[in-house]
Amino acid sequence: MTENKRFLTIGWINLRAMQESTNLSPSRVDDGAGWPGRVHALAFGALACGMIAGCLIMLQSAAAQPAVPTPAARSHQLQILGAARPPYVIDSDGYGAGPAIELLQILARSVGADQVVRIVPFQRALLALEQGGTLYPALLRTPPRENRFTWIGEVYTDRAVFFTRREAAPVGSLAAVRELPRVSVMRGSELQGMLQSFGLENFETTNSEIDNARLLQAGRIDGWFTLHAVGRATWAQLKFDPADLQAGNAFATVPFWIAGSADLPADTVTRLRTVYHAMRDDGRYGRIIAPLLALEKP
Repeated sequence: MTENKRFLTIGWINLRAMQESTNLSPSRVDDGAGWPGRVHALAFGALACGMIAGCLIMLQSAAAQPAVPTPAARSHQLQILGAARPPYVIDSDGYGAGPAIELLQILARSVGADQVVRIVPFQRALLALEQGGTLYPALLRTPPRENRFTWIGEVYTDRAVFFTRREAAPVGSLAAVRELPRVSVMRGSELQGMLQSFGLENFETTNSEIDNARLLQAGRIDGWFTLHAVGRATWAQLKFDPADLQAGNAFATVPFWIAGSADLPADTVTRLRTVYHAMRDDGRYGRIIAPLLALEKP
């Protein structure tokens, strides 16, 4: 029995108990100030108290119950998390910046969601994406991830390449890679798995692309396997001479997409995709990713 029903029932029980204890019924109670009238008043007073208490409980219960969220309200519950991956996503004191962030903030605004993008470790961001209610600014769209997430729109398609120093020969084939004594790739990245799928074993792993760039610049490795835009941006971030870095032929093309959790409401997904395509058509997308295109220059 719910709390409000319990209080209403108590009111009726109090009335019945008063009637039985005095052997009275409402038809036998006079309207005077005598004992029967007072009993009648007390009994109905108990009923009134019970009913009032029940009504108060009902009001409190209604106030405590959260309203069923509308699609617009659900949009406000979206969170945006990302991992730093220059030049797409740049960590600015724990908050996101960069082309992918700018694109996603426009989309988030279109559905009334919070536009703050928090930067967290990659595995934590990926876990939040899997758990639900999350947007991610730039995730590689790979076959194993295809059915795990909702894909909103492409940010940029990058190329997996080997970078070498200018004085070395460009690397554009697996045979050429096997000739390199020391090759490095970021630990745990999709590119490490790609090297393993190629059957290559002559590589080491590091914690970051900055580590790889420094190793190559210092001559401690002979080849650096990374994404073209990522490599160029990292090299520039360290203020190394851009003319000293060269890229070989692409081993694969890898698309970065704005991704969402699989549980996003259908109307929210439709709105996000509609606004994304509008940005492609009206030129905003091109202006936002212009810095990425500039990194294609040797």
